[in-house]
Amino acid sequence: MSEAMQRKESVNSAISSHDPSALAQHLMGWLEATAYLRVLPTLEKLSLPRGVIPNLSAVDLREESVREVADDTAMAFCIAAGLNHDHDAVVKLHQLLTKQMGPLYPGSSAIAHCLQTIDPIVTLDDAVGQALKAMIEGKALDPKDIWNAGLRLLQRLRSSNFVQELAPILAQWLRRQWSAAIDQQRFNLVRPRTSIPPIEAALADPTNDQSFIAALLLASADAADIEIEADYRRQLEAIARRA
Repeated sequence: MSEAMQRKESVNSAISSHDPSALAQHLMGWLEATAYLRVLPTLEKLSLPRGVIPNLSAVDLREESVREVADDTAMAFCIAAGLNHDHDAVVKLHQLLTKQMGPLYPGSSAIAHCLQTIDPIVTLDDAVGQALKAMIEGKALDPKDIWNAGLRLLQRLRSSNFVQELAPILAQWLRRQWSAAIDQQRFNLVRPRTSIPPIEAALADPTNDQSFIAALLLASADAADIEIEADYRRQLEAIARRA
């Protein structure tokens, strides 16, 4: 387990710093560790020795479970890079992994979501990828774009192995976006006289976590002219409540 944790920490660092060379170097080790952890309960149930973490073969890399972990890892990298407008990091990672494992490398689907145009948008990853594509290409986002991106990214990171690394990055991005909106772009906000005070109250929370993100989404909906569906509102309200 300590070896698996060390591999996770290496990937965590690469994602948080959106370092493509580091992620390309450590991705395979992380895929091997997660594949090993999936069979570990069976080994323990049969009283078999744990042994060392085995290497993955080319056939192993085509397994759905391995590719799901790779896509989650690559998407986490793209989220960290996209929220920092780091287009080069995403392109460089694609180039490095293509050189290592070919064009259909594990994680290629996630990166394609962020580099290619997807129309129509059907899945959550479609929506997240296209929001990140706009960010890394430096496109201007209006309040509705910011709000929708925040919601989709929150949904995506909550199902990720890297939620602890990504939540502060998303929180900081949303904090910057809404601070700039109320300071410099009030003309883009709906009913600013009544819609800005709730945003300012949410921004007063200094903690960059999921609860802050959810509270800020709730507070900024009116300013972005968003009508939150009842199910989404209940989910956001639950996340916004800290234990």
